[in-house]
Amino acid sequence: MTLRQYLEVREAESTGAGRSTIPFSDALRPLVGPGVRLRAKQVATNALAGRARRRASALGRGPGLRLHLGSGGNNLDGWVNIDLVGAHADVTWDLRRPLPFADEVAEAVFLEHVLEHMTVEDGITVLDHCRRVLIPGGVVRIGVPDAGLYATDYVKRQGTLEELRPGRPTPMLALSEVFQEHGHLSAWDGETLCLVVSEAGYRGAEVMPGGSSRISPAPDSPARIPESVYVEAVAP
Repeated sequence: MTLRQYLEVREAESTGAGRSTIPFSDALRPLVGPGVRLRAKQVATNALAGRARRRASALGRGPGLRLHLGSGGNNLDGWVNIDLVGAHADVTWDLRRPLPFADEVAEAVFLEHVLEHMTVEDGITVLDHCRRVLIPGGVVRIGVPDAGLYATDYVKRQGTLEELRPGRPTPMLALSEVFQEHGHLSAWDGETLCLVVSEAGYRGAEVMPGGSSRISPAPDSPARIPESVYVEAVAP
């Protein structure tokens, strides 16, 4: 792929042509960047907060509650899937706000490829909200693109970049996608994720292999496992 072809592909992906989940957004996507679209979704989601609270109240009753935050259209069976307007989630909610569930009601919370779309500060806030709704000993599981994996391969050239992001004109362009594209605002490795989870008040934060979890079955997306790092911890 030539550089010009690569840039054309990246431009098409950034405008999201043909991938809209909100009917009115197709005409707007070529005109606005991902940051503007995200803010528009957040505004629309917050406008529907009252309805979302009622929906959450109905779904949040009974034992065994599991919350899948930032579901992105990948709705998990047996979980309450939560995301912004347009993601076809069970509950529409802006995760930066306190979750619309009572204290200590959930046995598990799962976030996969969510925190990289936030600043580290907002990520800690979201994890604070999760800790409030988890029962003592409840599990939080977080998966993010492993920027450390990509950065290590950029230095050592062991083939990971080419395997996971093939056809890029240079390894640096492949690496930059992890840090700068897809609306990413932060970059993570296992060490950083464990630190942030611990700072948010959880116990026993540790890196877990993809597909291996205290939660049964492990909720990880198979397609995301190769490029992701997962951390689990428990609520005090």
